[in-house]
Amino acid sequence: MKNYLDLNDFKEIIVLINSIIDENKEYLSQLDSVIGDGDHGITISSGFKDTIEKMKEKQFESISELLIFVGNNFMATVGGTTGPIFGYLFLEMGRTQESNKEKINLNDLFIMFSQSLNKIMKIGGAKPGEKTMVDTLNSAVNSLNDSVKNNDNLEIALKKMNEAAKKGLESTKNMVATKGRARYLGERSIGYQDAGATSTYFILSAFSKILEKN
Repeated sequence: MKNYLDLNDFKEIIVLINSIIDENKEYLSQLDSVIGDGDHGITISSGFKDTIEKMKEKQFESISELLIFVGNNFMATVGGTTGPIFGYLFLEMGRTQESNKEKINLNDLFIMFSQSLNKIMKIGGAKPGEKTMVDTLNSAVNSLNDSVKNNDNLEIALKKMNEAAKKGLESTKNMVATKGRARYLGERSIGYQDAGATSTYFILSAFSKILEKN
């Protein structure tokens, strides 16, 4: 059983994320139209499409180089708060790893996502429980931490992470929004799932799907 992710895996993960987001862009925008600007799906989909096209023109020597490129390109091409928030998700993952590292194990992945979570909370000012992507990502990071302590193999750990991320996502339905445009709705935002938390779940789901495939 494969217990690591390599450069080719990460390339496939980015391609799969683009596909999943593209398939769900209307759904994401529909979620966003209830308590946001209504353009989240189109915006994030365009960012990944542009990134995939530019990836075809480059040769990457390491996982770190690939992830830093994805993060920087996302921030350069996507406006508003979506570009920086989701850009740093990938950028910080890349920054945690040495440029010559060829394989990523479970502990590496935990560190990568933890760093991204901390950066996103810092720049966005959001904490768990405030109806944002942080709720999905925080649940995923906690799950990975538990898997590291339990010495789970990577495939099992990613399945658990996926399940935890989904629970984090679903928990946003019962939260009062305190960030972004949705904060103006106050109590009226209860009952609606956060679009950013949903797209974050789609991104995380690609990791377990690639490992199962390979």
